[in-house]
Amino acid sequence: MVLVAHGSPDPRSPEAVRAIARAAGADAGFLEFNEPHPVEVLRGIADTGVAAAVALPLLLTDAYHSRTDLPEVAKRAEEARPGLAVAVARPVGDLSLAKALVRDLPFGVDGLVVCAAGTRVDEGRAHVAAVAEEAGRLLGVPAGPGFASGPGPKAGETVERLKAQGAQRVAAVCYFIAPGLLCDAALASAREAGIVHAGEPLGAAPELLDLIAKRAAEA
Repeated sequence: MVLVAHGSPDPRSPEAVRAIARAAGADAGFLEFNEPHPVEVLRGIADTGVAAAVALPLLLTDAYHSRTDLPEVAKRAEEARPGLAVAVARPVGDLSLAKALVRDLPFGVDGLVVCAAGTRVDEGRAHVAAVAEEAGRLLGVPAGPGFASGPGPKAGETVERLKAQGAQRVAAVCYFIAPGLLCDAALASAREAGIVHAGEPLGAAPELLDLIAKRAAEA
């Protein structure tokens, strides 16, 4: 199994991805910025005699990279190694990750913004909104999404909306796989609006590792 991440110029991001891959018993590959590329990883796997592999997008929304880049990765790897069959798994975004997001929040939080990268794909933004709703349900507080880029409310705008509705202790959590520039941007927006807590990206959360295993089995 190869976990395929987008990649980032921020060195914290590939480091976190490699840690997740180790915890999942998988290899890591990166579409941009970092090495190795997933096609290279898959070629190496085939060269050990393996005939079937899974390329699993370490992505939280089903958007361009999972719909276009991953099938292309599989095609290129199979063309390079004709004896290899590569199955493409679904992204790992799931409502069950809301539990990981709210696990370490301080006492007394009465509003929550779920920070995410952002996408122009409507279904991707709707998924983040659903995760925010689930996180709010688990906490029993109002919650909403806040995006670092693209359409939809920025994290700071969601914080301001929650405060206008009466929240006084708003926390921000990070619906990101790993730290990076977009995660930092979303948290900066939330901090400017006034939050009492800033969470960490998912990293090797047990819920994420469970989803990786589930997606691989389904592929």
